[in-house]
Amino acid sequence: MLFKSHGHSDVGFVRENNEDSFVVDDAKGIFAVADGVGGLPFGNLASRLAVRFFASMIRSSEDACTIEELKEIVQKVHANVVECGQLVGGENGIGTTFSALRLLPDKILYVHVGDSAIFRKSGDSLTKISKSHTLGDELIEKHGPQAADDMPEHYMHTLTRCMGQDIDFEVDSGEIGIEPNDQFLICSDGVTNMVDLGEIQQMMSEYEPNPFVHALIDAANQNGGVDNSTAISLLFS
Repeated sequence: MLFKSHGHSDVGFVRENNEDSFVVDDAKGIFAVADGVGGLPFGNLASRLAVRFFASMIRSSEDACTIEELKEIVQKVHANVVECGQLVGGENGIGTTFSALRLLPDKILYVHVGDSAIFRKSGDSLTKISKSHTLGDELIEKHGPQAADDMPEHYMHTLTRCMGQDIDFEVDSGEIGIEPNDQFLICSDGVTNMVDLGEIQQMMSEYEPNPFVHALIDAANQNGGVDNSTAISLLFS
């Protein structure tokens, strides 16, 4: 199936450094976004290592063609980030979110840990594929929407899982069949915290990947730009 893709990252209006990283490799069929964890040192290094290790371990379009193989590679990436983190970050180490798509001829495999998001637009429906691994989201899932009423705001940004922290690392995964005109989006929380889903869906309907990604990041910046914003879009035909 034919497709177009595009990725871009922007530091925003508030942060001094961009701690997001991404990879778009049409030939290999790999697309990933990583967002360095705030509160830990070297966030930009953590995210950069994650996407570079991932890209180097998938050497061609013939690699990682099953969920099991893809998860095994992500586990190796995690182990490498942990090892590097201990060298530069001491006891605390380093950490990053990691959300990736692996494109195969008739389907997409995905892996995800953290709170960067993966969306699929199919027809008029926009679906969030990934689950946010934050303390707030887990409490809401367990106790219902009312749990958000008295919840400290920082709970929604407190990660319960990420890559690079060697504590119960587990990656979500799955596979999705591809239909003509399907569009996928991977983005950091600098996008989803600043642009509502209705606006994202409208832009996906109006634009192809290149202008869509830039319009989305511009919207995040115009709505405050308080964080780094990174997005990758794939559109199938």
